[in-house]
Order: sequence, then structure tokens, then C-alpha cells
Amino acid sequence: MKISFGRYIATFFMAMQIALFFTIFSAPAQTNTLDIAIVGPMSGDLSPQGRQMEKGAQAAAAKINSRGGVAGNQIRIFTFDDGGTPAGAEAAAREIVKQGIRFVVGHYNSGSSIAAAPFYAKHNTLMVSPGSTNPMLTEFKLWNVARTSSRDDAQGSFAGNYIAKHFPGRRIALVSDGTPYAQGLILKARAALKASGQPAKGLFVVKPQRPRYDDTVAKLRAAKIDLVFFAGLANEYGLLLRGCKEAGLNIQFVSGDGTLVNYLPTIAGSAVEGSLVAFSLNDADNPSAKDAVASLKAVGVNEFEYTLKSYAALETIAGGIDQAKSQTPRLVATAIRSGQPIKTVLGDLSFTSAGDRREPDIMMYVWRDNTIVPAP
Repeated sequence: MKISFGRYIATFFMAMQIALFFTIFSAPAQTNTLDIAIVGPMSGDLSPQGRQMEKGAQAAAAKINSRGGVAGNQIRIFTFDDGGTPAGAEAAAREIVKQGIRFVVGHYNSGSSIAAAPFYAKHNTLMVSPGSTNPMLTEFKLWNVARTSSRDDAQGSFAGNYIAKHFPGRRIALVSDGTPYAQGLILKARAALKASGQPAKGLFVVKPQRPRYDDTVAKLRAAKIDLVFFAGLANEYGLLLRGCKEAGLNIQFVSGDGTLVNYLPTIAGSAVEGSLVAFSLNDADNPSAKDAVASLKAVGVNEFEYTLKSYAALETIAGGIDQAKSQTPRLVATAIRSGQPIKTVLGDLSFTSAGDRREPDIMMYVWRDNTIVPAP
């Protein structure tokens, strides 16, 4: 059947009008959104820290959204599990980029962040870590990295100065488990002690995953050491604490936060009592966090070590977008790392050109009755 051109045009426009009607009255309303990924160890031994990250970021997003969002955009949170491993982080990063998400709160582990950061940089994605403390993360000088935690080497300098001030005249030894984390702390602690006029009397390295460290205990005894700064992880530290007590040595121990796990007393026994550990500030006591802490407690959240740092990481991204007046990741990164303060749950935070937090984030704690409390 032959159809005239005029009739064809009339039929076409009628169809378009019907389609437009159903588009207007049937399609859901579209809301401008800002997608942010939360990525960390949501499974495995470190899952409690990962879930803290998730809860903190979700709380920050809810608060910002209640105030109108970021430049009128409502934040949407997407959670990814990296299992706390570099391989898992690389897999999660690929999925995040595949989904078109360009802003990330994560990762938790330094190894995970270091593995994922170059991939994010290559694919125009900005990351703000709430827990990765290895100095190398920002020393690679990637354009896309910032962190709301402090660096490991800040712990070493802090611990060295603290020891010099509070324990003058002691015979000090530095003990490392040989990990990159430990080496960074040892270098800074050693320099701080030397600058204070109290250089360490010895440097000892323990080999990880041994059942006992009697040889190191014997060396500490022979050198008449009465204070040890330990840089490393909890298992080796706990065994060394226990071994020194069993040998009758009266040594004051100070460590970095790699030893800070809730099962340390199980490894060290009563020898953990009175030992000192350098760790982040108690963010829950920050006056700027008062309302956030109350809101989180109201929904059953009572752990804040990484909850509030993740809250602040998401606020840092939002603040960077506001300062840049753009959602272009490179422009947001430049704004964050400009040194201009950004209001967060941890107070005003500012960042170096490499992405390191400028404000101090460290204090000394002491083990009392199988938990840590601020040291006097």
C-alpha cells in the first residue's frame, strides 16, 4: 500500500507526542548524584576496620545530603571489598573504574593503597585514605592521593622525642622486625634520639614468625638495656615482651601502632601492662566530632578509630569539590592539596602538595588492664 509523504509525517509526529506524554508522566524523576566508592577490608581479619570505614563514610554522606548535598548533588555510596591485600585492592580498583566512579575513600592497608593508587591515577580517579600510613604512598608523587591519617615516620619522630623527654638517662635499644613499616619508624626514632643527645645504644632485628626470641633477650641483657623502642608487628612484639619478663628483665617498652591489636595481651600475657604505644589521637574526643559521635552512638556505633577518619575523608572530597567548583578529579585533588583548610569532623584539615595531612595526629598511650588509655 502506498503512503503519502504528508501522511507519513503526520503519523510520525503523533507517535512522538504519545512517546513524549509517557516520558513526562511515567518516567521516574532524575536526581543529580555524586558517586563515591568506599573500599577496604570488608572481609577477613581486618573487616572490623573496613566496616568502621563504611559506617563513617555513610554517616558523612547522610549528613552532607541532609544539607543539600555537594553543589546540589546527592552523594551515593558504593562499598567494595579489597580483602586487605594488594591483589584484592587492584581487583577492586578495576571494578570501581569500570563502574565510572571517580572518587574513592580508601584503602585501609598501606600495601593496598600503594597497589591501587597508580591505577586510579591512570584512570582519572581521586582517592583519600583514612588509614594508610606508609610514607611511600605520598612519596610516589601521584596527583590523586591524600590521607586523613598521619604517616608512619611521624610516629618514629614522636616516639624518639617522647622517650628523650620522659626517660632521660636510659640505655635505649631500637628493635625492628625488618619490615618496611618498621624501618621507617626506626630511622626517625634514631634521628630524634640522636638530636636530643640520647643516642640509642644498639639496633637489633628480630626475624618474624619465630616461636621465641631468647637470643634477642640475651642481647638486651648483655647491653644492659632498660628501654626498648620496638618497630614492627604484634606477634613478634608480644613474644619479646613475654620473653623479657620471663628472663627477669625490667625494661620499659615503647612501640609504634603496628603492635596495636586487641589480642596483644593474649600473646604477651601480663608483660603488656605498662608498655607504651604511639597511636592516633582519640578522634572521639575532638570537640568538632561531638555531634557526629552522638549520632553514631545513637545507631549503635561505638568504635571510632577509623570511623571518624573515613567520615573526614569523605568530607575532604566534598570540601575539595566545593573549593574547586568542579567535580573534575584533578581539579579537586589540586584544591585539596593547596593547603587551604577543609572543615571536617576532625576540625579544619589541610594537606601538603603531596597529599599528607598537616595537622598532628599522634599521642602516647599506655596498656592498663588489657586496654590502652592515654599516657600521663
